[in-house]
Amino acid sequence: MSLLKAGNRALEIRIAESAPRCLRRFVARLADTELPTIPTGQVMQVRGGHQTRLTVDVDRGEVLLELATDLAGDPAALEIGVLQAAARSVAVMKDVELALLHGSAVTADGGRSAIAVLDGGRGQGKTSLALGVAARGGSLLVDEFAFTVFPGGQPCVVPMPTLPWHVRADMAPLLAPHATERLLYPVDLPAPTTDGNRPLPLNLIVIPDHGLAPGELREAPALAARDLLRAAVNDHEAKLRDPTLDHVSIFSSADDVTISSSLPAFNSGEKALDALAAVPVIRVGIGNPDDLPASVTAVIRRIRGAS
Repeated sequence: MSLLKAGNRALEIRIAESAPRCLRRFVARLADTELPTIPTGQVMQVRGGHQTRLTVDVDRGEVLLELATDLAGDPAALEIGVLQAAARSVAVMKDVELALLHGSAVTADGGRSAIAVLDGGRGQGKTSLALGVAARGGSLLVDEFAFTVFPGGQPCVVPMPTLPWHVRADMAPLLAPHATERLLYPVDLPAPTTDGNRPLPLNLIVIPDHGLAPGELREAPALAARDLLRAAVNDHEAKLRDPTLDHVSIFSSADDVTISSSLPAFNSGEKALDALAAVPVIRVGIGNPDDLPASVTAVIRRIRGAS
């Protein structure tokens, strides 16, 4: 048994012995701890089946991920699919304030606060930019699945040091020099992972924008920021409902996912958008991998100028 923890939630992951060995190793590594028995109230079972499908029972806190025995694809794609199912299932369980944002996060201010690089619906570059900023003095918090809590209305990013970072071959070698694998853990990357699991206050949100020149910065007023942030706030919920929206998915259609009972508005609420839009939001131009240093330098200058 393994536990995937996010804030005050934990998902027990039970994986069948018949599952591929690479997947069993992956689940053991992404979990925060392995214990013989511990009641969590939320359980995800991964087992074989006639087809690949996901069933999420919100009321009972149960998730069933069935993997077809003839499921094609490389091990990384399978691992990403299982991670997506687990993380999104954690986000919809119970009624605790916990938003799952689409983006990466790193530390700032010597580890006292967080910077999130979120999807603004304007192109890729989140992971590369976050790695670049962390390499200039920060630490890695989380990639892709930026769990955020709101104590007293203040957005705080939950560190997820056991989750891997999804790297691509076109990322700058300086940022991911060992990127022969598609999934790398924080300990495998140049920037160190953070110490501890305490949520860090979110002090800056960066949105990569391919519509701007590399390194160009644009501050987003609060109203514009709300619109920009909708993509990051709603993305994981949309992809839970319709996995064909994912670039990498183990499902073939929306019919492969069943969500029993009513799905809580865990991300789409205006309250989360209000809290996030109150944080300074900037757009930064990002181009090809060769242009990344200019984008990173611009963000670092903005951070230092605001401190």
